[in-house]
Amino acid sequence: MAISIPNRSIIVSKEILEGIEGAHTIISQLNSSRSITKLKLNNNRLGDDGVSALFTFLKSPAASRHRRSISEIHLNDNGIGCRGLRDIADYVNGNEVALKTLWLANNTIEPDTDVLAWFAATVNHSRLEFLSLTGNHKLGDAVVETFFRHLRAPYLRELHVNAMGLTTRCAPGLAEWISSGHTGGACSLHTLKCSGNNLGIKGVWETGNWSLMSVEASTELPNDNSPIQQSGHLASSETEVSWKDAERALHRVLHRRNAYWKRQVEMEALNLLKYSRTVILQSKASLSSADQHPMNDFASESFPFHNLPVELRLHILAVLAPSLSCAQRTRIYDYAADPSTLPPLLPRLQRDIGHGCIADPSRALGASVGFILHSSGGCAEGKCMGTGNSLVCRRDAERAKFLEAVGCRAYEPECVT
Repeated sequence: MAISIPNRSIIVSKEILEGIEGAHTIISQLNSSRSITKLKLNNNRLGDDGVSALFTFLKSPAASRHRRSISEIHLNDNGIGCRGLRDIADYVNGNEVALKTLWLANNTIEPDTDVLAWFAATVNHSRLEFLSLTGNHKLGDAVVETFFRHLRAPYLRELHVNAMGLTTRCAPGLAEWISSGHTGGACSLHTLKCSGNNLGIKGVWETGNWSLMSVEASTELPNDNSPIQQSGHLASSETEVSWKDAERALHRVLHRRNAYWKRQVEMEALNLLKYSRTVILQSKASLSSADQHPMNDFASESFPFHNLPVELRLHILAVLAPSLSCAQRTRIYDYAADPSTLPPLLPRLQRDIGHGCIADPSRALGASVGFILHSSGGCAEGKCMGTGNSLVCRRDAERAKFLEAVGCRAYEPECVT
């Protein structure tokens, strides 16, 4: 056998898979498998022919169950060119169900403008969170000048473009794309890896992005401490700056500024939702009650706050979240006003504690009788074993989902016109 399924959900290549024949081997395993979550096919020789055959199958009705389950595809070092990339892009297009991770490192993709633009467009309409193009040195500056120029992927969180032959020529375009994140534009990455290129000092100076938490941008310099002419973006009063100085300044931006404001925005967003629920839903209930009983508006009499104009009520709520932009607060108000976003009213009993939260056994209500009582937040008495990083806390996952939905994972400065 050329491939195996070590845990019944992951296909891993054990021998070299070549061309269409290798693709048919994978397809045969897919046909005999109930549900596959990962395809790990690195270091093979599928080439464009094999990739085309594989992804033609994955797009077919016969593979619909796998499209709903495959979250990761690894195709590093497979001799994939532009034709294969186009077939991969066709699969990615509109895949908003499962696919989150795509590895395409060390292939032979060339700077075809139409293919790169189409690939960017398909990523834009997917839920892809991780993408690696590392080592596709034939692409060079085209990855910035064409691919990045069309990339508007709101869910993409990590991007690798290491060792691709990027030069100082594309540095302004890279800086512009990175900085577009502060207006809710193209770049919403948390991690960008672009080491092993020749971007120079200007390529790593950025001040307009608030979402990046990690950047690897070591560049090819003759001497790591050699002085480099300062660009206009630098705040230092010195006329020259070393590469190590640049790295330290970048670290300050990412780990002090961006990380601080990320925590602040997330905390304020969660706090604003709590009070917006009370005020906005109560206001809607008051209006409904007034419509039904116009002569006896008890809610308005007992809580005069709801007699205020809605604009003033929202302005008062805004005091609770001064770090959020108007757009972020508006999205939270809309979320809070939608009853369908409310958590379940009653807790649920769940015998299979392997799914969702696992409550701390010392505090788990109902543990002695063989079940765990889940509150709407997901953890008995707010205590979950996941808080020690041993598991993913379901309540934390729900919070992350809310913050993503309202666009509050990073600081969003107001646009000045």
